[in-house]
Amino acid sequence: MKTISIRLEDTLYDELSEMLNAMGQTKQTFYESFTRMALRERRIPFIISAPIQTKPQNVQDKLEAFARLEASRKLFSESIEYDVEREEAMNAKYGSVD
Repeated sequence: MKTISIRLEDTLYDELSEMLNAMGQTKQTFYESFTRMALRERRIPFIISAPIQTKPQNVQDKLEAFARLEASRKLFSESIEYDVEREEAMNAKYGSVD
């Protein structure tokens, strides 16, 4: 295994760290994924995006968003057949396996 060293401006490094943290990735996984995909596709291949935040969210904003999601879930949970939804999603993604 080889080790590489990359120089980045401090602001770019910090911004990259924040973005990768939002995606749950490390810098090592980011560079390895990029390299593998570039080699496989023979081009700079992909876009990975993190949610763009226009303002920092505080705890109260997160709690309010959770409360809205929970109310929506309770409203629709009686009419959703989860096994049917899951099967349809799997068929749409992978095709029917009969």
